[in-house]
Amino acid sequence: MVPSRLVELGRQVLGAVERSVANGAPRLQCQLLASDFYESLQRELQKTSQSDSPERITLIAAARHCDRIATQNISPAALLGELRAAVASLQLDAPTRSRQLELRPLLRVIDGGLAGSA
Repeated sequence: MVPSRLVELGRQVLGAVERSVANGAPRLQCQLLASDFYESLQRELQKTSQSDSPERITLIAAARHCDRIATQNISPAALLGELRAAVASLQLDAPTRSRQLELRPLLRVIDGGLAGSA
């Protein structure tokens, strides 16, 4: 079970980011607001044992959403959507198939790779 203080922090951060986006705050400011939640999430993930897999899966799924928040080219609307999804994933009781699918590796395109030089 995910600690209620983490869920509450997520809700508070979500409210602060929603207000900031509505007021036209820069993306970086919104990311900084979300960083407190992400750091708390990472600390909780480190405390969770490998054997406590349902809680660990939930925390990893939320962390994946937070990883997407940190990307440089994310729009404020997408940032807000990822933060909402992270908080919502913590509020679910049991891991679902869709959340388990989120644990697959993230693939990213790297500009300037060898494919362009052929």
